[in-house]
Amino acid sequence: MEDFSLWASSGGLVTGLLFGLIMQRSRFCLVAAVSNMMLVRDYRHSQAFLAAWAIAIAGTSLLEASGYVAISESSYRVAQLNWSGAIFGGLLFGFGAALAGGCAARTLVNTAEGNIGGLLTLITMIIFSAMTQYGYLEPARVALLKLTVVKLDVNDSGIASLLQLSPAVTGIAVAITCLAIMRLLGSVAGNRSLILAGSLIGLLVTLGWFLSGWVAQESFASVTPTSAKITGPLAHLGYSLATGTAPSFSFGSTFVTSIFMGAILSALMSGTFHWTRPDPTRIPHYLIGGACMGIGAILAGGCNIGQGITGVSTLSVTSILAVTAIFTGAMLGVKWWERHV
Repeated sequence: MEDFSLWASSGGLVTGLLFGLIMQRSRFCLVAAVSNMMLVRDYRHSQAFLAAWAIAIAGTSLLEASGYVAISESSYRVAQLNWSGAIFGGLLFGFGAALAGGCAARTLVNTAEGNIGGLLTLITMIIFSAMTQYGYLEPARVALLKLTVVKLDVNDSGIASLLQLSPAVTGIAVAITCLAIMRLLGSVAGNRSLILAGSLIGLLVTLGWFLSGWVAQESFASVTPTSAKITGPLAHLGYSLATGTAPSFSFGSTFVTSIFMGAILSALMSGTFHWTRPDPTRIPHYLIGGACMGIGAILAGGCNIGQGITGVSTLSVTSILAVTAIFTGAMLGVKWWERHV
C-alpha cells in the first residue's frame, strides 16, 4: 500500500475531472474507433487515438529522458513479459467492450449521463474485476502468470531499453510515426475537434505521470509513478465495498472517481443528462460484456486507457502487445454484431 500523498490524490482529482469532461464532450471511445473504421470506413476516432498516443508517448519519453519521472519504475515496465495475460486478457476485454457497446471509460461516462445500460455494465465490470484481482478468480490468474511469464534479461520491458536506445529519441520517433499514420488516414482539418480531444487526453496522461512521479515525490511519501487507469482502481473500489475496508486515496482511486464526477458535471452543463432505460434484449450483452471487460482488463494489466494509452506511453512491450489484442478483440466483437444483429 502506498503512503498517502495529498499531491498524488489531488493530481488524480484534477486530472480525472478534466478527463471526464473531455470524454463526455468528445465521445472518445475504443468501440467507436473500431466500429466506424470497419463498418463505414470512418477513421476520425482512430485519428483521435493516434493523436493521444503521439502526445502521451512524446511527453512521457521526455519526462523519462530528462530524469523528472522514473518511468522505468512504474508497473508497466517490470522486467518481464506477461504475454498470456496481455493477449488473452486484451482479446477478452476488447470483445466485451464491443458487446457492451463501450469501453471502460465510455461505460463510466454513459453511466454519468444517466444510461441504465451503462450502469449495469459498470456494476458487472467492477464485480468481475475485483473477483479477478482479489477474489475467486485470483488463484487462476496468478497460476497463469507464473506458468507463462517470461523473465527479460534487461532492466525493464521498455522498447528503448531492449534496443539500447535513448528514451527521448525512441519516443519522438514513435510519436512522429503515429502522426504520419494519422495524416494518412484522412483529412486532419476536417477532424479538428476529435483530434484535439485525443491530444488533450494524451496531454493529461503526461500530466498524470508528472504529478505522481515528480510533484508527489516532493511530499516525501512513497508514491510509485503512475497515470490514467480505470479498471484497477475500480477493482479496488469493489473489493473495499465487499469487505467493508476503507478505500485508498491514491492517484488512481481519485482519478477514476473524478472521471465520473467530471462527466456528470459536463452532462448537466450541456443538457445531455437524461435517464435512459436499456432495451431488455440488450441486458445480457451489457452483463456479459461487463464481465468480459472486468476479467480481461485485470488479466491484461489494464483497459484501453490504462494499458492502451498510459501503458503504451511508456513504450512497454507488454502494453503494446495488450493494446494490439484489445483492438483485435474489439474487431472480433464488431464482426460478431454484424452476424448476429
